[in-house]
Amino acid sequence: MLIRLFLLLTVFLAGGSLMSLEMASFRLVQPEFGGDIIVWGSLISVFLGGLSLGAFAGGRFADYAPRLWKLGAILAVAGVLTLLLPMPILPGGVPGARGESIADRVMEWMFPGEGTPLHEALEETERDGLAIYRPQDLRWPTLAVGALLFGVPALLLGSVTPYTARLFIHTLGRVGTGVGQVSGAQTVGSIVGTLGTAFYLVTKMGTRWLIFSNGLVLVGLGAVLVLADVAAKPQTGNRKADIPKKNGRKQA
Repeated sequence: MLIRLFLLLTVFLAGGSLMSLEMASFRLVQPEFGGDIIVWGSLISVFLGGLSLGAFAGGRFADYAPRLWKLGAILAVAGVLTLLLPMPILPGGVPGARGESIADRVMEWMFPGEGTPLHEALEETERDGLAIYRPQDLRWPTLAVGALLFGVPALLLGSVTPYTARLFIHTLGRVGTGVGQVSGAQTVGSIVGTLGTAFYLVTKMGTRWLIFSNGLVLVGLGAVLVLADVAAKPQTGNRKADIPKKNGRKQA
């Protein structure tokens, strides 16, 4: 019973962290790429794509000797990749300048930020000499930035639900009830993560600290799962030792 409650808490926190990360990603790229619907559509597509690929990969991975430590490793790797995004760990472009974060370097690489050159952005009309500003097409750069920064964390977090469902069903024994409870816990966590980020966290903590905190939560959750698996090993070994005796009595 205790392990099932902890698995539900795991998908709850993973779902909340995923949606909190998605909401924070909009704020992270907004200074460079703006808040146009193109930006929103690109980032949402990246997270949805990661969720879908993660669901396929997590389901396949869960069919091969599912263990708590493997689920913990998935969460820990996703957490490390997330908390590294806003950290200024890269050297600055100018000697003596403060370090740059991975997120800043990727956004600068995809879109330097000076804007489109004036003679290319402005076109004179034939009448009255008016100038029309035609901004650079940001569809593919925004999609590429979202995929590079958040694609792998979204994929790893997308694999958490099917993997957890496999472990949950193994302990519960009822497929429909298990999948429903895991999916429900993940959805509630996503709602809490979305509203909590939009209403409170992003204004109280700031975008970069919020992303870093989500990474810490995932790393901590992964570490707890690994420790729980290590602690459960002796009990699992005792249960496995009892199985041949029970089978032997049944055959007799």
